[in-house]
Amino acid sequence: MGCCRYFFNAIVVAVLAVIGFRAYKAAMSRPEYGYAYPLPDWWWKARLPDAIEDINVADTARLREVLFGGEPWLLQCYSGLPFAGQHLPRPYRVHPAFAEALKSLRGTVRGGMMDCEAQLPSNKTVVAKLGLVRRTQPLLALAYGGGAPKQLPASASTSAYGITAFVKPKAEPRVLSISTHKTFVDTCGGRRPCLLAQMDRDSEILMSLARSFRTLELVALGEDGNSSRLSWGRGDEVGETLDDDEAQHLGKRISMILPDPDDLADRAAAKAAGRKAAAKRSANPPRLLRGFSGPEDLPSLSRFVQAALKDAESAVLRSGNDAFLRIPLPTLSGSAKSKAPKKPKGASKTAPDNAEVQARRARARKAKAEEAAAAAAERSAAAAQAQGETDAEVQRQREAARREQMQREQELADNLVEEVEEEGEELEEDEEEEGGEGEEVEMDNLDLAL
Repeated sequence: MGCCRYFFNAIVVAVLAVIGFRAYKAAMSRPEYGYAYPLPDWWWKARLPDAIEDINVADTARLREVLFGGEPWLLQCYSGLPFAGQHLPRPYRVHPAFAEALKSLRGTVRGGMMDCEAQLPSNKTVVAKLGLVRRTQPLLALAYGGGAPKQLPASASTSAYGITAFVKPKAEPRVLSISTHKTFVDTCGGRRPCLLAQMDRDSEILMSLARSFRTLELVALGEDGNSSRLSWGRGDEVGETLDDDEAQHLGKRISMILPDPDDLADRAAAKAAGRKAAAKRSANPPRLLRGFSGPEDLPSLSRFVQAALKDAESAVLRSGNDAFLRIPLPTLSGSAKSKAPKKPKGASKTAPDNAEVQARRARARKAKAEEAAAAAAERSAAAAQAQGETDAEVQRQREAARREQMQREQELADNLVEEVEEEGEELEEDEEEEGGEGEEVEMDNLDLAL
């Protein structure tokens, strides 16, 4: 019995060791996600931040709204594939840089996660549909403006600062100022509605509308249409009188252009039936136009935009004569600038005029040469004077130094003479003293002799 218990405990320890090793190996394969990376998907899903939404790619309507609806979304891709070897992380693993960047981008973009390896109804994955690169980690995509989402480069996706610096300028609300018809067609000829306003680009009302309606393109034509003008091909432009339903929408300072859902539905049905010619979009498809005649303040314009977007979804209101006017996209032209008429090349100048011009140019060149010579002479004189002053100063310094040296030599010589004289006087005194002593000795000897 004890032997069986021993083997059972050994098996349990071995199983736990294998599980721990595999968990450690899985965690080390993704160190940026921490040691909790190998935990089950439901554990990670329950801990998704509130700022990150789990987007189900099987819901095609929701996916189309997120990717092409126009509202800015910052998305992180994961993979739900059961096998190893792919570059994307497992489901619901939020990269720390992505979560940190969403905090600084709060109110500017919305965050989401989705399975980019899941099959779409077109039998393609999101990675293949959008042309994403799996090796860029984390794989982040920015959807904004109604166009195709853009993948963040590797240099910008590894840090919260890089993500913020890349996303914020693109996701900020904007008011466009368009000067060419081609740009106007690219902006207002697609699936996004456009608000055309004869206001300046820096208008606070337009900026507030851009913040409130992120799926709307706002185009500023300038006050009184000085920057750009729209030509609809109706009314006074062609010498006609507008009908009542046309006068209600044309010629307004503020108007809204929306895509015609009926035209989109007809082309979709033609594509499903295999009629490629009918399914192809025309060069200038019909649009829905609604003019604004109320006060140009923010509340009135906000109500106007909301009503237009809502009514465009109703087939009954679209078919009415008062709600919208079906009309092709207008032509945008810049403001005309007056230019001075050019003279013919042959009559530009006559022979006397040419001679007079040549003489005037010769006089100007001579005066310029004289001024240059005078300036050069002044510079030379100034340089010579400066050089002379410098030489005189050097000479004065040398003479002063020489006088100081001679004075020091004279003082040394005088000191030497005084020392010699003092030594001579001392010698004379010594000799006198010795002479006196000699005389005293001789007198003493003389006294003894006597």
